[in-house]
Amino acid sequence: MDRVFSFLVRISVFASLLMADAVVSAKPNDKEKLVMGWLETVFLRPMNLHATAKLDTGAKTSSVHAEKIEHFTRNGSPWVRFEFIASKEAAPVKIERPLVRTAVIKERLSRSSERDVVLLTICKNGREYETEFTLNDRSNFNYPMLLGRSFLASVALVDSSETFLFKADSDTCGSKAKNLNP
Repeated sequence: MDRVFSFLVRISVFASLLMADAVVSAKPNDKEKLVMGWLETVFLRPMNLHATAKLDTGAKTSSVHAEKIEHFTRNGSPWVRFEFIASKEAAPVKIERPLVRTAVIKERLSRSSERDVVLLTICKNGREYETEFTLNDRSNFNYPMLLGRSFLASVALVDSSETFLFKADSDTCGSKAKNLNP
């Protein structure tokens, strides 16, 4: 009887391990996701601007540095024009995009602010991604772009101990990039 019980326990453990493996394999996107460092180089399309992005799992929406934000109407739809500066040494570049929405962003000390949201296309590791970015003056931050969870969820796993796991000069996205850093 002890042998039968022992055999059943072994089968049960084996079956549990198989089921656990099946649950882990049921997440096909994990195999497609890239492992990226907490800082990575991205290329802003269609201008092919080279910029450093901070990957931030604490932020829901991605954010891009924007100065001189202007609202206007094009073909009856709201648009926004802003200047993007890829680095402290770079010249500003004017970008115009349709206004997707206005987001309420929670800030420190329970304050909140409203920010314009636009769709931008970035290229990383030979693949292009269109995602929402809030427009924000990031001049007091070290990096002009922040990639949040809404982007990262289907694209990357973040290794917080690493930076620049994919080098800009070997990224096919950069073949036509304008390097804005001296």
